Amino acid sequence: MDLLSNDPETQGYQGICALPDDLLWLILLRVPAKDGAATAILSKRWRYMWQMLYKLAFKDDQGSESFGWFIDKSLQLHRAPKLVSLVVELGPPCPVDVDVRKWVDKAVNHGVKKLDFKLLWTGEPTSFPKSLYTCDSLITLTLSDQILVDVSFPASLPSLLYLNLFNVVYKDEESLARLLSSSPLLLQLQVKRRDEDDNLTNFTVKVPSLKKFIYESKRLKKEEEEDHTGSLVVDSPALTVLNIADFRRDYCSVIENLFCLDTAFIEIVLYPDENFLRCLSSARRLFLKLSESMVACCNSVKFSRLTDLIVISRAPVYWLQPLMFLLQNSPKLKNLAICNTGCPPSSWNRPSTVPQCISSHLEIVRVINYEGREDAKQLMTYILANSNCLKTVEISFRATCNLEECQKELEAMPRISASSRFLF
Repeated sequence: MDLLSNDPETQGYQGICALPDDLLWLILLRVPAKDGAATAILSKRWRYMWQMLYKLAFKDDQGSESFGWFIDKSLQLHRAPKLVSLVVELGPPCPVDVDVRKWVDKAVNHGVKKLDFKLLWTGEPTSFPKSLYTCDSLITLTLSDQILVDVSFPASLPSLLYLNLFNVVYKDEESLARLLSSSPLLLQLQVKRRDEDDNLTNFTVKVPSLKKFIYESKRLKKEEEEDHTGSLVVDSPALTVLNIADFRRDYCSVIENLFCLDTAFIEIVLYPDENFLRCLSSARRLFLKLSESMVACCNSVKFSRLTDLIVISRAPVYWLQPLMFLLQNSPKLKNLAICNTGCPPSSWNRPSTVPQCISSHLEIVRVINYEGREDAKQLMTYILANSNCLKTVEISFRATCNLEECQKELEAMPRISASSRFLF
């Protein structure tokens, strides 16, 4: 007998019970796993509904020691012929003896397409079964934290398109190489490296099919930083998006010219050489955080397709001259954003010829944290006096500057384009 069948206040509930199974499953997919399992006590209709879900997400938001047992029991009772998606997040209180390998096997045997495991427990990193790395249905794989990437055998992931490796540990460099080479269709790789040893000296990405690569490494602990001599090597000529923030300060090299590159976000690269910048030369959108070692390369690389440029510089970089080199070498530039907070004053050397982008293409200039310094004023005066296409100049002021005085100085600057306007 249904517990609620004779209650006159449950007509709305009974109306929900009359919905088709597909709609009830959609409802269950939108509630936490524990709440979904609890619906089994409502009525006969609900008893097995949650066991037939094709997507399961277990996230330990409350730090329960029994959460691992709950996942284990839920997967034992799961009856759906397919398990399309399995997401598991275990917090520090979870015992490290729960059999996560068994859960992975279950998902693989049921044709999983998306697998996302985040193990935040305090024990040693755990390896996953061989079946994970030979799964022909897997499209998206995310491995996070206390997971050991051990691929010491032939691997095959023929359907994998998206791979995320967040703060994991690798058995060795060969394991990473086998994992990447096992995925002939891989489109996107996102990597975050921990602030401690992950067993890799060199991080090599050699994936011919790769379109998007996002790489972030945390700064190593002081005791490990002194002896660190690592490298990041990218050999993926089909890349369209490249994002590097290397706080680990590896030596970075791009082996192949990236002729397909559309967007590059380069925040931290300690030892960029001329070849590295040249590999970015086909980009249409570029975010560049200037370093001292990068400044010397700015004069020699042409950016023939570049339309959007963001340049960030910090002390001790002398920013103005390398910026002018970039403008000279970017003839199609339309949008320019500049932030040079904390840099030492740069001397102004007026170019012998006006950069083509300034005279013929530049439409929008954004200056972030403007403080009215002489070098910045000289640059703004030069751009305004030589821009035929400029439409908008957006200025955000540093809190320490004299706002009213800076606005008056900017508005008084001569400009060729009568249509250009300031936004403060």
